[in-house]
Amino acid sequence: MIRTLILLFILAFLLPKSFGQTIPKGGYHPPLGIPLVLSSNFGELRPNHFHMGIDFKTNNRIGYNLYSIDEGFVSRIKVSPYGYGKVVYIDHPNGVTSVYAHCSEFKGKVDSIVRATQEKEQNFAVEIFPEKGEISLKKGEIFALSGNTGSSTAPHVHFEIRDTETEAALNPLVFGFDIADTRAPEIRGVKVYSLTKDGYRFPNKSTVRTVGKGSSGYYVSGNKITIPANYCTKSGGIGIAVDAIDRLDGAPNQCGLYGSILIVNGDTIFGQRTNRVPFESTRYVNSHKDYEEYSKNRKKYHKCFKTAQNSLPIYEYGENGIIKCQPGDILKVNYVGFDPKGNRSTLNFDIVVSAGEMNPEDGLGIDLTYLQPGQSLQLENEQRQVQFGIETVYEPLKLNESLLNTTIGEAAEPVHKAYKIRVKSSEEPDGKHYIEIITAKGRKRTMVADYADGWYTVESKYFGRYTLKKDLTAPTISTKNFKSSTSYTSSKKLQWRIGDAHTGIADYDLFIDGKWYLIEYESKGSYVTFNRPDEVKGKKEVKLIVKDEVGNVKEWVKEIDFR
Repeated sequence: MIRTLILLFILAFLLPKSFGQTIPKGGYHPPLGIPLVLSSNFGELRPNHFHMGIDFKTNNRIGYNLYSIDEGFVSRIKVSPYGYGKVVYIDHPNGVTSVYAHCSEFKGKVDSIVRATQEKEQNFAVEIFPEKGEISLKKGEIFALSGNTGSSTAPHVHFEIRDTETEAALNPLVFGFDIADTRAPEIRGVKVYSLTKDGYRFPNKSTVRTVGKGSSGYYVSGNKITIPANYCTKSGGIGIAVDAIDRLDGAPNQCGLYGSILIVNGDTIFGQRTNRVPFESTRYVNSHKDYEEYSKNRKKYHKCFKTAQNSLPIYEYGENGIIKCQPGDILKVNYVGFDPKGNRSTLNFDIVVSAGEMNPEDGLGIDLTYLQPGQSLQLENEQRQVQFGIETVYEPLKLNESLLNTTIGEAAEPVHKAYKIRVKSSEEPDGKHYIEIITAKGRKRTMVADYADGWYTVESKYFGRYTLKKDLTAPTISTKNFKSSTSYTSSKKLQWRIGDAHTGIADYDLFIDGKWYLIEYESKGSYVTFNRPDEVKGKKEVKLIVKDEVGNVKEWVKEIDFR
């Protein structure tokens, strides 16, 4: 009887959830005219964010037509060498906005307004908010071509559906697009933690088991996991996380888990479904996943519990997922992972709590040397001030105040909300100062510093070893697709490599005989491209000017005879 009730609950939970927006009669038009095959799905775990859309494969090429999924109007267009690259946002009558990123080029009115804005602002990177109805589109109308611009690492279409009013990202896979999926999620591992009442993990108190697959589902060796008695505390409990991925038909790519249910001793403890993620909450992915397993081993453990500060709206059942236990308990665990099509996988096992003494410490022994998620904190001496706001961290972090002049926190620990670093200095302000912070795996992050009353100040979303530095080095420029000695050319395209060793590229402009011309910056390749219009002929002075974030300037000047 209990198993029947559990099955009925699972089937009810698997039913698609309405967002409040109706799908138009006849459904949505596909955003591409080729079979829709995914390389990534919605909610996939990424560094510091969930994947907020779905990625369509484009046969490793650019230039496919992009179609408006429904009638509507263009509400936003952005061109950037980073992030989404060339991207279009379309508002539709039913309250959703569709988003098409990494375009190679725009078409029609979209292209016209972008070019006019770039000329007016004399800038490649622009952001435009057309008036409602200024650029109207019919269902299935072409407005752009697929591409690989921005931070894209291969040709594809990043596609999103957002709630127009709140701008929260919605899962496109529940909106009826024809995307084949007959494959159930894959379960690869399970982890059991000792937790405080707030869902914080006790250090060095977790047990990991590999998961195998049999004819009747997934399993752990011996169908049980034994944990020490001291995992139990008076007010806390234990928590479970599962390493799970999903794959869709047509491609071998690892995709993210859509949803799961955790049932312990017949009671549903926790349920989550990734249908909606507000952009202001997406960084809580660092709390949802086992951050250490992800960053060190690329394992994708989804926690079936949450901390007191985790505000993600993906948790649809249960309070916090913390399982109460006592030494000697045997807990029967039923875990179900599922996708939007209802394909599901199960893992059933027992947790055996050994006999013995409970943990006498009911919490983490936090004192004033800890930075806590729900509290602000300021550390300071004569030379440094570090100001942490509420929700800087996801779990309590012990700080070493003696290292304040050189190091803040642990480089491997994620930061949720930026904190402020202030460095006292007698150096005169000239706009060239920045703070460099060395984060996990030796990666360098730079932040241009503001100056006031003898203090240089930045805000950082990373912990690590930091230094106040001065950038006096100009950017670099070299020719890419032609020789530096070239004095004449019939080429329609000229490219230069540009770079900066410290604070990064801020601006780039091309002037021919003193007139500004558009160049496109490809940040991942560190080059700019000039597509020569027919009007540029004869001997011309070509001047490329590149600036970095603190105003250092490099010029490349040459007379070229265009033929």
